[in-house]
Amino acid sequence: MTEITDTHRRAALRGREAVARWRIQSGVWAGRLFALLFAVLSILPLLRQQGPDWGSAIVLALLAAGIVLAAERMRRGSRLAACLLLVLFVNAKLSDWLLAGVPLWHGALWTVIIAGALANGVWGTFALVAVQRDAVQVPPAPPRTGSRPPAV
Repeated sequence: MTEITDTHRRAALRGREAVARWRIQSGVWAGRLFALLFAVLSILPLLRQQGPDWGSAIVLALLAAGIVLAAERMRRGSRLAACLLLVLFVNAKLSDWLLAGVPLWHGALWTVIIAGALANGVWGTFALVAVQRDAVQVPPAPPRTGSRPPAV
């Protein structure tokens, strides 16, 4: 009876892990999209009429690279990187509104999509840690025995 229960627990853990990894993947893609925004914005200072502003372009390009790096760390399950990406996105949106005077509804669809997917990624990283913690308590599957012939 305990073997069946353990089998069900292992199957449930595999399902929870799959959902957590899907959530993380959605956050990773949102992070890549967010980085793409900064990468495109890094080109704009170089196209100014007064002459290229290399300092701004380099800062924006470094931000884009840092966001991609954090997204890759989130892909590996880093809760810190996931939370940092979400906080950075919220900070960028609020600073746009408070400092630049851009209305909050400007780009609302993309804001909701990226913020939702990043929040989903944060949720996935925490869920993955919970699955890994719970998996320690479930014994491994017993070796297979039966009437099946060995594979050739």
